[in-house]
Amino acid sequence: MLQLPAMQDVGQLAAAWRTLVASASPTLPARLLYQGRSIVDTSFVAEHLGSDWYIVSAGLGLIRSDQLVPSYNCTVAAGSELHSRLKTSGGTAATWWNEITVGSPQPLSRLISRSPCLLALPSTYLHMVHDDLAQVPNAKAEQLRIFTSPAGAALVPKHLANCVLPYDDRLESVTKYAGTQTDFAQRALRHFVEALEAVPLSLDAARAAVSAVLVPQARRSKSVGRRMSDEEIRQVLKAQWERHGGRSTLLLRYLRDEARISCEQKRFSRIWQALAAERREERLLRP
Repeated sequence: MLQLPAMQDVGQLAAAWRTLVASASPTLPARLLYQGRSIVDTSFVAEHLGSDWYIVSAGLGLIRSDQLVPSYNCTVAAGSELHSRLKTSGGTAATWWNEITVGSPQPLSRLISRSPCLLALPSTYLHMVHDDLAQVPNAKAEQLRIFTSPAGAALVPKHLANCVLPYDDRLESVTKYAGTQTDFAQRALRHFVEALEAVPLSLDAARAAVSAVLVPQARRSKSVGRRMSDEEIRQVLKAQWERHGGRSTLLLRYLRDEARISCEQKRFSRIWQALAAERREERLLRP
């Protein structure tokens, strides 16, 4: 599995990462590398519409779902190694995206400009592709539909704000479409395509259809997870490390969504980083 090089400067880190990716052997189609409900729902929508679909990858850029890719560990999600490295160097997720797509600049905006597009992304990834999306011409905005949380909507370039469908936490009260925050965007996408059958509608009509179906729905109250000490959380992460490949985003999702353990983002990042360093040291000490 590809790991981030040691460089700290964003430009150097991205250049070294691009070289590493280019020299790696592809092992499997992108759609099989990623897991979880977000991929299941996206794949369903694409098949339902008879459409190609793409993955916005913090490690590989914009890739087709059937493209052969190497296994890697690189995400801009909070708590990840890349997220921490970017903060330390003064870089941003948007800077990183611009650097890793330098050989094919603005890949997302160019794709959107070619044909109608349904874009489902969480807030962290919308922040990453912000500069790319900003290049979508005003004339092409009508053919774009964006699915994200209210937090994600605030990160969309101003001229595309109306492209965001007005989904919010009332979706959790819609039978079959409730889920976790990490897959909210893809659940909203599937509801729009499968339940509302709203793809053929104009942008204004599509927004009205979403608003109308959410009006009678109740907002779900947030459940409070179990509280644990740092050491207890560390032991849980240690026990789940191999199952989740040590990936911070998957482990945090496990804590919150499966184990129902309360852990603030910065606290989790601190515990995960210490455990990751410990495991690296253990590997170095092995004979």
